[in-house]
Amino acid sequence: MIRNYSLANPIHFVGRTKEIGDISERLTNPECRLLTLTGLGGSGKTRLAIEASKTVAAHFTHGTVFVGLQPLATSDLLIPTIAQAVGLTFHGKGELQNQLLDFLHEKSLLLILDNFEHLLAGAALVSEILASAPGVKILVTSREALNLLEEWLYPLKGMSTPHSIYSTALEDYEAVQLFLFHARRVQPNFELANEHESVIQICIMTAGLPLAIELAASWLKGLSITQIVQEMQRNLNFLSTNTRNVEERHRSMRAVFDQSWKLLSENERLIFAQLTVFYGGFDGAAAEHVAEASFSSLAALVEKSLIQMESADRFGIHELLRQYGKEKLEAYGETEAAHARHSQYFAQLMLQHETALQQPQQVDAMRAIESDFENIRLAWNWSAQNQQTTQLHMMLNTLYLFGFLRSRYRETTTIFHNTLEQSVSDESLLGRLLARRWGYLHWWYQEDYQDALAGIEQALSIAVAENNAFEIALARLMYAYVMIGMQRYTEALPHLESSKALFDAVKEPYYVCWVLHRIGYVYSNLNNTAKSKEYTEQSLVLARTTYNSVGLVICLYNLGSDHIFEADYIKGKLYCEESLHFAIGAGHQGQIAHALSLLALCAFFEGDFEIAQDYAERSRIITEDIYMLVFQPYAYSVLILLACLREDYIEATRLKEAAGNLNTNSMGYQLYYRALAILACGLGNPSEARLHIDKVLDLTNLDAKPAVVGWIIPAVIYALAETNPEKTVELLSWVFVYPDIALHWVRQWPLVQRLQSHLQDGMDTDLYQTHWQKGKTLTLETVINDLRHEFLVSSHTTQDGLQQQLLTIRELEILQLLATGLTNPQIAEQLVIGSGTVKTHTLNIYRKLDVANRTQAIVRAQELGLLNP
Repeated sequence: MIRNYSLANPIHFVGRTKEIGDISERLTNPECRLLTLTGLGGSGKTRLAIEASKTVAAHFTHGTVFVGLQPLATSDLLIPTIAQAVGLTFHGKGELQNQLLDFLHEKSLLLILDNFEHLLAGAALVSEILASAPGVKILVTSREALNLLEEWLYPLKGMSTPHSIYSTALEDYEAVQLFLFHARRVQPNFELANEHESVIQICIMTAGLPLAIELAASWLKGLSITQIVQEMQRNLNFLSTNTRNVEERHRSMRAVFDQSWKLLSENERLIFAQLTVFYGGFDGAAAEHVAEASFSSLAALVEKSLIQMESADRFGIHELLRQYGKEKLEAYGETEAAHARHSQYFAQLMLQHETALQQPQQVDAMRAIESDFENIRLAWNWSAQNQQTTQLHMMLNTLYLFGFLRSRYRETTTIFHNTLEQSVSDESLLGRLLARRWGYLHWWYQEDYQDALAGIEQALSIAVAENNAFEIALARLMYAYVMIGMQRYTEALPHLESSKALFDAVKEPYYVCWVLHRIGYVYSNLNNTAKSKEYTEQSLVLARTTYNSVGLVICLYNLGSDHIFEADYIKGKLYCEESLHFAIGAGHQGQIAHALSLLALCAFFEGDFEIAQDYAERSRIITEDIYMLVFQPYAYSVLILLACLREDYIEATRLKEAAGNLNTNSMGYQLYYRALAILACGLGNPSEARLHIDKVLDLTNLDAKPAVVGWIIPAVIYALAETNPEKTVELLSWVFVYPDIALHWVRQWPLVQRLQSHLQDGMDTDLYQTHWQKGKTLTLETVINDLRHEFLVSSHTTQDGLQQQLLTIRELEILQLLATGLTNPQIAEQLVIGSGTVKTHTLNIYRKLDVANRTQAIVRAQELGLLNP
């Protein structure tokens, strides 16, 4: 039983399971006599000490004694206060300290000294007690360490919080548990499911600080949770309470922070205030440059729980404390000067990282930028707002490279876009921004290609006027990326060749590597596998010699793709495995996702369906997390095929709907349309299967990529079953004897087994056997010719057939409405579909008609007779 706990708390204790276990373990360790719980005010040190002490009570014969030190003005009052708590009455004229030590000498006791931070001058008494009373252990709570030889420290941070608004299993997080407990005291019917996003925001903003969470929840008496979030973002004073029986020091976060502020020297106050310009943490070198903070100054602030050590040489500040410190910095009149130093420091740092990103230490440089990304974003924005163009030039290319190398595409393009929305007076900076805003980073998201082309043309014009060979080469490369995004591969080639020549001339092998693997990629999409391999192999050699880790990864999985297209799945798998190895080492999430998706495809072909499912799921999660549209179809294709193999067509349909309208490259489309064709078969819709088969064949040179025949033949068999059963039997027989391992799964698909039985039952036995035996003799070339005859040739026989080959029924509908002058939202409303869906169909129309905009599409459609008169 705990004696003398005058601050008894009737509220149920929530969370801190790990902390209680850690503290209990230390208190039962014979080596630990003095344990100090340090932490920011409001972190729950007092309550945690009480709860932890209960778990070890049996170890102390004379129990646990709680001594509240908050009311004491000076350390002189420590001895009488402790004496009163342990039940000692002083007698005679003997030295009071000696009487206390004598009294404790034979005791087996846990002594809790709560809120010691303002009495550190009396810390020597703690040592005296430990030396005189071997059966006494002391548990201290303090915002600052006692700095005694006997001291063991336990720094206390916030409770566990969700990482983002997309986190799941929310009630596993202690901060959420605590908020829900207090919220339901105020609103008994409060439901997390209805307000999960706001609850997560509160937990993140408070960084799991228990007092702040409790104060926020208390406002549910009069405000909605959305209003609470808004007020917390605007005003630190909001986190307060008028509850009558709460101590004054815990009635608001400002009161808590004021108490810590009073414990600082004037120099420590100024340093702390200046450190609040950092966002997302900082290291010692940055702190010294921006705030003239020495290591000893930082150590002092850590000891006072104003900043936290996040790693060996990295520090952080609680977000609420950062708000408080920014107010103090404003009062000092040092805000602008501190931000100027902050931006200068990170601009110089980014310039240094640019070289490192093209050297063997590339991965280390990426990690360093990653750890400081929020500071870099802040430095960039401040420089842009204050027209510090020199600093923007220093940061620009490194930021671009990092966005690509570290899969931070959306964030980087957003930074560039927001800057371009402002007035950029420096012509050179404008050109460099336009090239990087609309180039490779843009390609992943396939936005408005006309804006992209206009932006890059302007960038190219500026670079030519400045005679800047590097920027001309980069603009040419970026132009090619947009052409690739529009699937205008032939037009991309001259820009890539020009870019390569210029990068060669200025001796930039790192960028030549990029150009070469793009040329290889273009040839792959033009169905020229030999040239694709040639250029990709050249790029691979450069990637290895220029330490271009991401270029290396891309080359490896592109070569893997080429071998997969040739049905050489073993070699393709080896390339993809090596690609995944290097992608993981580089930390490039996008490339990890793509390598996993290709490995999932190989595993599916090899019949290892469990591994295929695992790889595909991992890939899907990553691509959705970083919103990388161009790679999504690969994982979804495999997952749909696996669901069809299990005959779980409900799941396969759900996956199709989840995938939505995807924009991708040729291989991605080939795989995705193939999966949709298989799904259409499973759903008993041969006409829809035929449409998807047509799309696959339209994208493929079957002579250059024979593996696609094996991929699509199951759907072909089903689509032909009713109209040409004899040919169906032949192709089915061929499937059972052809050695391509990609066909193994077909033999296990129950639908094919049922189809074979249906064909046997519906045909004369001799006729069936004749065609079955003929099928065994078919060559791959014969099957390819059959496909051309049954699909591609028939689609050219009539005007309607031409329309079917070029555009889907939905695309024809949208084309008709485009020709009437309707906007995308108006078309969406008329067809009862989403605007995004209209945009996707429109881009597909442009691609198929080989045009760049609406006007050209209408003219081309009229030439082909696709529009109704």
